[in-house]
Formats: sequence, C-alpha cells, structure tokens
Amino acid sequence: MCTIGDIVKMLNAAFPFEDALSFDNVGLLVGKKEQEVSKILVCLDVTHAVVKEAKECGVQLIVSHHPVIFREIKRVTDESYTGGILLDLIENGLSVISLHTNYDRAEDGNNVHLARALGAKEYTLTEDGFAVEFALERPLPFDEFQRIVKTALADSVVRCVGEGTVDRVITSCGAGISEGLIFRAKESGACLVTSDVKHNYASMTADLGVRLVETTHYASEWSFTKKMAEYLLGKLDKVEIILSRKNTNPYA
Repeated sequence: MCTIGDIVKMLNAAFPFEDALSFDNVGLLVGKKEQEVSKILVCLDVTHAVVKEAKECGVQLIVSHHPVIFREIKRVTDESYTGGILLDLIENGLSVISLHTNYDRAEDGNNVHLARALGAKEYTLTEDGFAVEFALERPLPFDEFQRIVKTALADSVVRCVGEGTVDRVITSCGAGISEGLIFRAKESGACLVTSDVKHNYASMTADLGVRLVETTHYASEWSFTKKMAEYLLGKLDKVEIILSRKNTNPYA
C-alpha cells in the first residue's frame, strides 16, 4: 500500500511545488508522510462539509486545489474557521495535500483546461502560464460567446463587459486578472474570461474597450477535481479515488 509520502513525491514530480507563487502554500499541509492510504477524496475547497464527507467515506487523504492553510496562522483553536477545520482533520487522522498556483500554471493545469472547455485546440500559454490565448474557430457575437461560456462551465452567474464580436480569447482561471493582462487583451483584441474581478479592473476593461466575461471562481477551476481524479486513478491502481459531492459552487 502506498503512503502519504509516496503521493507527495508523485504529485511534486508532476506539478512541482516550487512552481507555486511566493504567496502560496502547497504540498502536504496536514498529516504524516508515513500514513498508509487506501482512499483519497478530491475537492476544490476543504470545508466543514468536505471534512464530514471524508470521514463518512473513510478516506485517509484529501487532495484539494485551494490550500487548507493559506494565510499565516498563530494558533489552532475552534475560535476561527480555519482552526476548526484543522482540528477536525487532525482529530480524525485526515491528511491534506493542496496543489494551487503550481497546478494553475501547469502545461495541463487549470488555465489550459479552461481554454479547452471553451473550444481551444491550439493555444499559447502567456503571463508565465497564468493565462492562455487562443483563436475561436469562427467569430461569434459577444452575447453568443457569453452563452457558450455559461454553458461550458455550467455556471449560473456570469457578468460581462463590452459588446461586438469575439474572435480571440484569453483565459485566466481564478482571480487571474491584472492590469498587464488587460493591456494584453487590448493589444490582441481578445476577450478576457476570468473570475473574481474587482471594480477597478472591470472599470478599466470598459474604459479601454476590452470585452470581459467574469465567471465564478469555482466554475473557472471546477476541472481540477475531475482532472486530478483521473490523474490519480492512472497512477494509483490500488487506491480508491472519490470525487467530493459536498464541495459545490456556492453561487449555484
């Protein structure tokens, strides 16, 4: 039977932890490397509902996209949200490995998955892997492209800026938008597809005439669970892989 340490090494080789941005926190965040693993639960976020699900399913390991420990914490108590989750994990012998920005920017990571979901067959990774640019097979009216995004990502909440026709697209999952990315879209005439857009960036896109489709964060990164489950299934033939049913889009 494989151990937590074996899986850490395997994931680090495929999605190097050192590729994560400096503010990030990835790798084994909770648990012991020598613990044996027979069941893994894959999710986007480690919530109270997911921890309960993990206990009910009898897993030893949770593999998440978003780090269960993201910001610095000075104490682990049930007086904080993160502290309560960590206590529940530790008390029940549950380990957590998180793959975040190192997975987003990978050659087969979230940004590429997002582009492919929207029809990209040939594409270019830009912004050091945190964005993907591609051409549509045919130009589309902006309102039609909006519907394609909403349907492809199964997203009930989509907000848009702009008008006209879309023939090029830049995808950047999660909170990936930046001033530099907006100017890149302006120069190439591409429509931006991203999430968690702050007011100043939305205002900037409108002012510069850049088309923008804002999805929910969950929808832009939902592919992690399916793709990670597929990856683990291909590598761990004696370990049961379970997709979380409790970690869903909070806006759905």
